Amino acid sequence: MIENREARLQTLLLALTLGLATAAFIIAKTGRDALFFQGSGGLLQLPLVYINIGAASLPLALIFVKAMKTWGARPARVGVLLLAAAVMAAAAPFLEPGDNIPLLAIFMFIPAIFGLLFASLWLLATDIFEKTEKREAARAFSKIGAGTLAGGMLGGLVAKGLASHLDAKWLIFLGATVILGVTALILYIHRRFPTNVVTKKDHDKEKRTGFLTALSNKYSLTLLFISMTGALAGLLIDFQFYAAAVSANMGSKGNASFFANFYILLNFMSLLLQLFATPKIQDRAGLRGGLMVLPLALIGGATFATAAATALSRSVLRVTEGGLRSSVHRSIWEQAFIPVDSAERSVVKIAVDGIGARIAEAIGAVAILFWLKQAVPEGMISTTLDTGWMAWATLVTVAVWLLITQKLRVQVKKETVDIKRAAAPDIECERFPDQCPCTTELGKGIA
Repeated sequence: MIENREARLQTLLLALTLGLATAAFIIAKTGRDALFFQGSGGLLQLPLVYINIGAASLPLALIFVKAMKTWGARPARVGVLLLAAAVMAAAAPFLEPGDNIPLLAIFMFIPAIFGLLFASLWLLATDIFEKTEKREAARAFSKIGAGTLAGGMLGGLVAKGLASHLDAKWLIFLGATVILGVTALILYIHRRFPTNVVTKKDHDKEKRTGFLTALSNKYSLTLLFISMTGALAGLLIDFQFYAAAVSANMGSKGNASFFANFYILLNFMSLLLQLFATPKIQDRAGLRGGLMVLPLALIGGATFATAAATALSRSVLRVTEGGLRSSVHRSIWEQAFIPVDSAERSVVKIAVDGIGARIAEAIGAVAILFWLKQAVPEGMISTTLDTGWMAWATLVTVAVWLLITQKLRVQVKKETVDIKRAAAPDIECERFPDQCPCTTELGKGIA
């Protein structure tokens, strides 16, 4: 009973923490988007923004990993939260719409820093549920994901309610204050629940925590390629959505209301999926099957957008991508890092989600940039851009994403395998038993 009460408290606190962090992100992102996309200049700069974010992702990730090695993952987590709050709060009063360096810098800073922030918060959940039985961990992650989506919906409602009363830049300031509240919660969680990450000998830790070493096994590489193809597909879908929003010419407050409405709808749909679909999907399909849901749905959506190249079809594709990515895909995706050795998990997580995804987005942004130079040679958008080729590129990218995901096999930790081989001829997985080597082979006929 005490253990159940403790597990419920862990789930509740993590759901609240990630929910508030997501609310802060949505509030700040609404203000950022409203300022940046006032006029067509922001859309034309978007490919360069993605390229710069990709270029900055490696040093940011290296600094964060170095901080984790030097001070530990928990102090580094608090540090990245305080950095995000400080920079946004300091920059917000001076932001103005239009083509200016401060706005461009904050537009890039928010997704870059929140990428590290969310990776670190989900790593905390992985740490706390390290030794939890697979089914219980899956349920906990599903509830945490639901809390995250509820926070996103709350952030959208707050942004919508304030959009007509405040300049968009003050939404960014509000997001910074919410992050300070998240920091207080994190400090409490750190004190309340000790880490489950096993500390290894110094020489062994130095040997195993480099980026290349951590990514040298097939399982980690597969996660990296899934992240990269998924990020590239998301970039192509995002750009088409932003292009449709810019063509409406709604102004700063109109943009804020539009993006707030979109994020409310997106998070509400995601929350329904998370509450009613995700647990059933994972119970029946397992980890790999659950990760195939999003690319399968996007193949249908991208096919529809290719056949009917309309603003409605691309909006539906964006809602489908965002809704499934934030619900079914996210909570199952985070569990995919549990089988990674705890000594390497932080490095793998940052490399996969913090570096690989940003590099893939930068590659896609280069292609969009060259296309824009041909489509808008004078640097002014006078008509609605024809982004039909992106629907085809999205379809191809999602097909590759699906093929890579289909090859995913959950790794069995070598130490566990060696011990159990010595003890008995039959090997059992430490977790995710539905995807152990033996059951995977037996299940090939019905997969």
